[in-house]
Amino acid sequence: MFGWVNVPSGAWIDEEGRIVRSNEGVFPDETTIKFGLGKVRLGNNAFARATRDWIERGADSEFVWSPEELAARLKPVDDYTLLAEPTFKLALHFEAAGDSDRALLHFDAAQRLAPDNWNYHRQGWTHKGTIYASLQVLKKSKYLRKNTDKNYYDPMELPDENHRRFTEPDWIWTPAVNRLKRLLGRQPSAA
Repeated sequence: MFGWVNVPSGAWIDEEGRIVRSNEGVFPDETTIKFGLGKVRLGNNAFARATRDWIERGADSEFVWSPEELAARLKPVDDYTLLAEPTFKLALHFEAAGDSDRALLHFDAAQRLAPDNWNYHRQGWTHKGTIYASLQVLKKSKYLRKNTDKNYYDPMELPDENHRRFTEPDWIWTPAVNRLKRLLGRQPSAA
């Protein structure tokens, strides 16, 4: 309904039930996810600080959006995206029922209908196993970094926000490779 395509995502809902802020990519603090020989760092605590300000100041918080600001930031949802959600839920139903073939069929269909929705991709990939899913996430992230300007986590425009458009994995050898690149970058060119 709000065009969210990844987790974590968050919304602020006031005491009257109105959404006063809706964001993607919200983290309570910097998060590190380890996988095999690598890790990925995500987020920082800018959203948590803004949330505390909203709790203390309510509607007077500088971080509360007007209805017009909220409407301008919502991503449009087309018919394919609307159809993807029940298709995805059918996949989850068949997965829970132990019908892997039908689950995969519906996961694939949901991914085709809403190709920008990371939730559908990750869940479908995880159905094939966590190692497979981890490799697919890295593969898709690498492809997106090199071939598209899509922004899955919009900047929240908060003070001290460490916005990372895409996440880069850090492998066990990454620090040594980065030092070597810096050294080579300081060498005079051979031309």
